[in-house]
Amino acid sequence: MWREFKRQKNLQLVMVPVALWAIAIFYLPMLGNVIAFQDYEVYTGFIHSPWVGLKHFIAFFTNRFTPLLIRNTLAMSLMSLVFGTFAAILFALLLNEIRRLGFKRVIQTISYLPYFVSMAVCANLFVQLLGRIGAVNDMLIGAGLMREPFPFLEKPGLFWGILTLQGIWKNVGWNAIIYLAAISSIPDEIFEAAYIDGAGRFRRVWSITLPSIMPTIAVLLIMNSGYLIMGGFEQQLLMFNPMVIDVGEVLQTYIYKRGISGAQYSFAAAVGLFQSAVSILIILLVNRASKQLADIALW
Repeated sequence: MWREFKRQKNLQLVMVPVALWAIAIFYLPMLGNVIAFQDYEVYTGFIHSPWVGLKHFIAFFTNRFTPLLIRNTLAMSLMSLVFGTFAAILFALLLNEIRRLGFKRVIQTISYLPYFVSMAVCANLFVQLLGRIGAVNDMLIGAGLMREPFPFLEKPGLFWGILTLQGIWKNVGWNAIIYLAAISSIPDEIFEAAYIDGAGRFRRVWSITLPSIMPTIAVLLIMNSGYLIMGGFEQQLLMFNPMVIDVGEVLQTYIYKRGISGAQYSFAAAVGLFQSAVSILIILLVNRASKQLADIALW
């Protein structure tokens, strides 16, 4: 090992600044997690703040709203992951079947644009479309299908679906890029052989394209599973209203309201530490399940 290090000493030296930068940016701030076990005060700092052990963790787990927060977080995350992944794969497959290169590029460009639109603009767009005086209600009333506006954004039963649809519209084009790259790596000879054997377009997609990109799908699902307990933040915060409080509040918005707005930094740190631990556990479990079921894993 030492001989190998000496042989690559120039490459190792090049990596030193990057390693120091990563330690300073990503690892040193992790020391701040100690405030989860303290009654942290800004003026005294985490060195002189009193230690309280698991007080904030116990307060979080005994809070009557915690099961509701975890349910909302996992439900919205799962819907976003499942339907978002399916939409991206479907879009990539359909886009790959377009034979006119110019038209294909136009569709790709249009599909990318929402990704670069800020969530604030995106949320305002959906409010303008689905609000009581929005475009959708105007069209439905104008067509004689309704007599009065329908409160789309105020119905708890529709909130998760609206946020999932919003996320798909915003990210489907960008998320499809990696699937398109995986599809483009499939040798053309395989498709030509299947075509000669009489396989139609759907059969080639089902029997060649999907199995070929399955490792990519599995790896992305494993990596994205770590965000299940996070559940988003900006989207929920911007689309939230008092009528959907039972289904719209997630862990990240709860941390923001109690930690930043309420200045309960230690409590917020405890909840954030809990999320990180659960995220690591989920990734380990999903990776192991994927390895046993499909022999595809990150490690």
